[in-house]
Amino acid sequence: MTIELAIILLTYLLLLVMSYQIIFLINTKEDKRGCIIINTSYKHAYIILLFGILIVYTLIKLPHIHLASQTISYLILVSKLISVITLAVSIFLLSKKL
Repeated sequence: MTIELAIILLTYLLLLVMSYQIIFLINTKEDKRGCIIINTSYKHAYIILLFGILIVYTLIKLPHIHLASQTISYLILVSKLISVITLAVSIFLLSKKL
């Protein structure tokens, strides 16, 4: 899989999650409840993204591990993908829970 295809798939998944988020906010009867769910979901996603970027940075800085630039690009994309999936799952689970 090339890097372009990975970026296209990530963009598609992000648009899918954002459209679900917009539909969720429109259908939510209570505005405060919807805002709490969205804020909590983004907090979870950002924490996962920062942790993933920290792991990639640590792998880059370790002297005995040599990574190619394409591998680093894939690792950053994977951390972003995990963050988007975390956002989607968090919105879904919190909307069912609260």
